[in-house]
Amino acid sequence: MRKEVLASLSALVLGLAGFGLRKWELATAFEPDTGLVTPWMPATIALAVLSVLAALFFLVLARGPHYAFPGGYDEAFAAKGDQLPLMALVLSAFLMAASGLWNLLLHFVFREAVFSVTRLVQSVLSVLAAAAILYLGRQSYRGEPAGKYPLPLLAPGYLFCLWLAAAYQSRAADPVVQDYIYELLAIICALLTAYYVASFGFAKQKKTGRTLFFALLTVFFTLTTLADSHDGPTLLLYAGALLYAGAAAFLLLRTEGQPHRSPLPQEEPQAESSNREDITQ
Repeated sequence: MRKEVLASLSALVLGLAGFGLRKWELATAFEPDTGLVTPWMPATIALAVLSVLAALFFLVLARGPHYAFPGGYDEAFAAKGDQLPLMALVLSAFLMAASGLWNLLLHFVFREAVFSVTRLVQSVLSVLAAAAILYLGRQSYRGEPAGKYPLPLLAPGYLFCLWLAAAYQSRAADPVVQDYIYELLAIICALLTAYYVASFGFAKQKKTGRTLFFALLTVFFTLTTLADSHDGPTLLLYAGALLYAGAAAFLLLRTEGQPHRSPLPQEEPQAESSNREDITQ
């Protein structure tokens, strides 16, 4: 089985298992009257163990020497004529745009949402990130360069950064961390995925292993937290982040598995040892 297919299916299956265990935890580990967590419940332990095992498995998949991608983002995420990742990116963009527009509609038209400034800016960034992902997906599908320093690559990272701030702001007063730990982990992993994807367009040293690791973790934790109660715009944003990260991992693994001009995994002599530390540092 090709590595990109194995990684994608593994993240999907483990994420669905996490979703089921989270549903079990929500039904059994929280006291109905107080909302407090009952310690050492089987569902809580099982989900924690699954999360650790998933992280270790993704670490194994992401380890090893990686190709240096001297062509940067355009080479690493090339998808010329490939409809599957393009469809994932397009759907991701539409979900993010729908999330932002839904929030703005509720706030400015129906006056049904109480917005903080952070949440308002996040909604605008959702639309901008959607436009950026559509542009980047189109360039990859057509085989056209995104540019030497493609600024659209930064938009998803800014969105996820504001999203993390807004999510924590809404949960800061909740003393039960188990209420929201998995949703914050999903957003953190999405933010790190966007950061390392952007590094292919701006940094000299590409962090392929870290990109794969956090992209696969994003899929896992996003599917897990979908078992929690989220409003409509937030559900759409989670789905958009999941597709964005999943498409990034699939494209990166598929591109790396194709023949390259140089058989060397990295440009520098010590690349193999540095790549082994790619995830752990």
